[in-house]
Amino acid sequence: MVSRPEFSARHFGPGSSDGGTPVVLVWRDQWLVVRRGVEVIHTLRAVEVEPAARGFNNAQLALQWTIDDDRHMVVLDSAAAAAFREVSPPALQHRLQPVAAVQRRTERRFRWGIALLAVLALLPVAALGLVLAFADPLAGWVVDRIPPSVEARIGESVLAQTRAQGKLITAGPAHEALQTIGRRLAGPEESLQFFVADRPEVNAFAAPGGIVVVNGGLLSLADSAEEVAGVLAHEIAHVELRHGLRQMVKSAGIRVLLSLAAGDYGQLAGWGAQLSELKFSRDAEREADSRGLSRLVGAEIDPSGLGRFFAKLESVEGAGGALPAVLSTHPATEERKAALEAALVQLPPVAVRPLGIEWPAVRAALESPRP
Repeated sequence: MVSRPEFSARHFGPGSSDGGTPVVLVWRDQWLVVRRGVEVIHTLRAVEVEPAARGFNNAQLALQWTIDDDRHMVVLDSAAAAAFREVSPPALQHRLQPVAAVQRRTERRFRWGIALLAVLALLPVAALGLVLAFADPLAGWVVDRIPPSVEARIGESVLAQTRAQGKLITAGPAHEALQTIGRRLAGPEESLQFFVADRPEVNAFAAPGGIVVVNGGLLSLADSAEEVAGVLAHEIAHVELRHGLRQMVKSAGIRVLLSLAAGDYGQLAGWGAQLSELKFSRDAEREADSRGLSRLVGAEIDPSGLGRFFAKLESVEGAGGALPAVLSTHPATEERKAALEAALVQLPPVAVRPLGIEWPAVRAALESPRP
C-alpha cells in the first residue's frame, strides 16, 4: 500500500467552532479526502476546490467549496501549504500557481515594509549617534558663540548657589590672601573674581564669567600661599580655556545642545548651579595644569606648589580619610601626575618673587570662630 502524505488543517463551515475544527487532508488520485479523526466528512474532486490566500500576510492556503448551498473552507498554515501544493493533482496545480504568486508578492512587500520600519526606527538612533559622535566639536562650536552676557549670568547663578550652601568669607586674612594671589596670577585684560566659601570640604572650582571659588577647607590644608597659587592658577586656566562652559554645554543634554546650537541660551544659565559637580576630562585637566604652570611662571610664583598640593591631597586619601572634593571633581590620575612632574622638570630656571603672605595667620583665622 502506498503511503499518502497527510496535512493538518482547520475546517470552517456548518457545525464547526469559531476557531475551526481540526481535520486532516489526504489526496487519493483526483479526490481530496477531508477527515475528522477517523471519520471522513468530505470527499471532493480537485476541480471542485477553489484555492485562495488567507491569513496574516496571505501566508495561509485556503481551499473552499460549496455543498447544498453550505460554504465550507479548510485552511492550511504556511508550512503545510507548500508541501500540499507539491502533491496536488494537475487539475488543482494550475489554480494554485496564482495563489502562490500572490503569497510571494505579499511576502516581498512584507519584508520591504519591515526593512523600511527598521530604517525609520533607526533614524532617530542614527541621528543621536551622529550628535554624540560630534558632541565635542559641536560643543566647541556652541561655546565659541556664547556671548559674554550669558557667561556672566552663569557666574551669577554659581555665586547664588554657593551662598545658598554656606556664606562667603568677604573679609579677613583668608579673603585678603586669596585676592593677593589672584591679582598676581590674573592678566591685565582679565576680569576675574575670587571668593572664599566658608565650607570645610577641600575643593575649588571655576565658573564661566571669571568666577573662582575656593573653600576654606582647601586653604586650611595648604602649607603655603604657593600651594594655593598652584590650585588657583589651575582654576583660572579652566576659565581661560572655557572648560567649565564646554562641560556644561556637553552635560546639558542633546535637546539643550541643539537649542544652544540654534542660539537659544535661555536654558544654559540654570546649569551654573551644577558646575561645581561637573568632572573635567583628563585632557582638560592636563591642559589646565600646563596652562596653570605657564601662568605661575609668568607671575614669578614657585610653580612646584601645585605638585606639592596634589601630593598632599593624595596623602590625605591614603591615610584613610575621605576623598577630597577637589580630587573627585578634578581627577588626579597617575598619567596626569606624571605629565605634571615631567613639565616641572622641563621648566627653565624661574625667577621667583615671594607672595609675602604669612600663611599660618591665614590658617589660624580660618580655624577661629566666625560670627
